[in-house]
Amino acid sequence: MKLQPTRRLTAVLLAAAVVSASCGGSDSDTEPDTTASVETDTVGTEATESTAPIESTATEAPSASAAPLENDEQITSAGEGGDDADLVPVAGGEITWGLTNDGTGFDTTSPVAPGSIRVVNAMTDSLVGLNADAEWAPLLAESLVPNDDFTSWTITMRPDLTFHDGEPVDATAVAANMQAFKDSPTAGFSFASVESITAVDDLSVELVMSSPWAAFPYALVNQAGWMVSPSTIGQNETFVGTGPYMLESWTPNDGARVVRNPNYWRADEGLPYLDAINFKFLVDQTVKRQAFDAGDIDGYITPGDEDIVDFLDDDNVDVWIGTAGANEYAIILNTQQPPFDDVRVRRALAHATDRQFIIDTFRSGLTVPADGPINPGSKWYSESDYPDFDPAKAAELVAEYTAEVGPIVFEVSAEPNQAVLEVIEVLISFWADVGVDATIKEIGTGQSAITAVQDDFQAFSWFQFGSPDPDGLYQFFHTNGGLLNWSNLSSAKIDEGLDIGRQSADVETRKAGYALYLEGLAEDVPIIWIDHLNGVEAAVTIPQLHGIGVSGTLPDGQPSLPMTDGSFFAWPGVWLEQ
Repeated sequence: MKLQPTRRLTAVLLAAAVVSASCGGSDSDTEPDTTASVETDTVGTEATESTAPIESTATEAPSASAAPLENDEQITSAGEGGDDADLVPVAGGEITWGLTNDGTGFDTTSPVAPGSIRVVNAMTDSLVGLNADAEWAPLLAESLVPNDDFTSWTITMRPDLTFHDGEPVDATAVAANMQAFKDSPTAGFSFASVESITAVDDLSVELVMSSPWAAFPYALVNQAGWMVSPSTIGQNETFVGTGPYMLESWTPNDGARVVRNPNYWRADEGLPYLDAINFKFLVDQTVKRQAFDAGDIDGYITPGDEDIVDFLDDDNVDVWIGTAGANEYAIILNTQQPPFDDVRVRRALAHATDRQFIIDTFRSGLTVPADGPINPGSKWYSESDYPDFDPAKAAELVAEYTAEVGPIVFEVSAEPNQAVLEVIEVLISFWADVGVDATIKEIGTGQSAITAVQDDFQAFSWFQFGSPDPDGLYQFFHTNGGLLNWSNLSSAKIDEGLDIGRQSADVETRKAGYALYLEGLAEDVPIIWIDHLNGVEAAVTIPQLHGIGVSGTLPDGQPSLPMTDGSFFAWPGVWLEQ
């Protein structure tokens, strides 16, 4: 969504904002794992015929989360109220794009750092894409066909596709990529339900599931659906994919450069437009703003709320906000370690947390309180009894626990991002008011993933869960999620709800399952929810840069989803006005 600078927001800004990436982490743009990224852009399915290739299984589109900076009218692309729809794209030119986080490599079978994910997004097309209604549609794949009970899916590839190195993107290559992903000890948990992966002919791969998985195609939107040349599977220093741009260079702690793929499989459509993209890692929010103001970068993701407010009044800057989904900011609690192995402590922290104060102070009032990982704008949302702000109740629970067990003392792990640390300090003050002694434990930059995977925390600051379809959250909350079940909670009610939602293609049945899941989360409180980040997950660009947040076209002619959570969009359609 492109926001025209129509009004100045008047909220008082008391501190730097916290903004997040698409999928998690304790920095302002950090993800634990690209298995999380798989879930960012996923939505639900409904009943469908299984005898022919399916392009979309949803008949009722999920509600897009309304951006708080606008009125209630849903705007999904710059073509509504913007000028991009009236312009003719031109080829050529290169840009410099600011990222908040560094990349650490490109191994698709391991946790991938957020900076790397943003670069990969320009170098690959996933097997599955999303249309403008956030329904899945074949992208690199030509079709995905389930059997009658969704216990197997057959993926058929488009003919004559090649990787950047000229090798064929055939069934053997696809099966090798997916098997390597499934076998990964750190990324493969999201494929736990996949029993076998078999190349059945030159272009077709069959996946057999241990139980029905009606929403399976959404798992192929990102990392599990990234295909790399077989000889480079598991390599970290390079990425040989299928996408519009190819990796020319990568310098850790600095950035990466990608150049146009002359053999891109959609080149007959004139794609991509740019000659090159220079990704520049600028961790500090102030430095990114200064670089943009100085003309050193042409755009950047995750601007602070102050930037968003400022730029809305600036005719020389375009602000883009994703409306298809948003992440949540939250504090993950390790339910297998004291003091969070006692639900009373977890509920006490929730009761002691003034979410609206955080929103008013650190988000300029642009976001909404969260009571779980499903946005109220989603058709999958239902109300639950998540603990409301009640300091008296919190103090009562703290006193009860302290009398029986002892003082509540713990550390909150977080990367050294000043904006995030300021928020945590305020949270700690809330908890101190009811008798809880918490301190900050700073971990190294880029260490969120290993901290989560190794369970080396009591509590930690996290951004994630921006999945319009709850099946995208399965491994993060189900007992079978393994290392991706960050809180280590085991709940029969949550498992039952998630299983119902995964195994059915009926919307009402799935809604009932996810209501049960949300109820279980509210009861057990493995996570202290703060807010849904609609309104601050955004990108800002110079006005000469077009195509950010604009709906493109999928291979079958459907309009594509313009943008999700302010970070992910289709690079092939981005172009520079000469």
